[in-house]
Amino acid sequence: MKPVPVVHTDGRAVILDLSRGAALCGRSIAGLEVEELGQLIDQAMLEAGTQFSFGRYAEPRDLYSNDNFANGGSDETRTVHMGIDVFCAAGTPVHTPLDATVAHLANNDQELDYGPVVILRHQDAGDAVFFSLYGHLGVDVLDQLLVGQSVVAGEQIATVGEPPTNGNWPPHLHFQLINDLLNLGVDFPGVALRSRQDFWLDLSPSPARFFPEVAADSLDYAEVP
Repeated sequence: MKPVPVVHTDGRAVILDLSRGAALCGRSIAGLEVEELGQLIDQAMLEAGTQFSFGRYAEPRDLYSNDNFANGGSDETRTVHMGIDVFCAAGTPVHTPLDATVAHLANNDQELDYGPVVILRHQDAGDAVFFSLYGHLGVDVLDQLLVGQSVVAGEQIATVGEPPTNGNWPPHLHFQLINDLLNLGVDFPGVALRSRQDFWLDLSPSPARFFPEVAADSLDYAEVP
């Protein structure tokens, strides 16, 4: 079954470079406050004549600076993005690309966490089970879905949230595939340690195929040799 797009774009979406050392609209994004980053993303979309932009899968970023991304007693912080971001207006509809059951629903309301988050459980034709995670949603989803509820491919399950209730990020959807939740539920990380990225990216493969309006290879980060 061909998946339905998670978010329907206008066909002109731009792919953002949010990697370590990158610049956006001529300005370095390292060390930016979240509000400043949001303004640059809005500017990039305005200049491109679109209302949608994407942040890439497996991209190493300098954007994660608070304690949520620390690694215990180590100096290393989590920096490798494990999903795909869709930056767009708050209120934009979010759909399930495949038939599913609601596995987890919560409000992770710490600063720069997921905010309202949903995890759906899917089962493919070979009976293999996998999950999809939707972060930074509008708060209405907390009253509109129930754990155990069935949803069908193409059904709107939520909307894109807005700060501060979406984890206090610029409005966007964080979409991630997960092969094994490791009993972490809604605390499954969306960002991995660079030193452990092979392990985590194996658990969370690229979800690019769920955005068929965009070339899949453009949504996956690839380091320049």
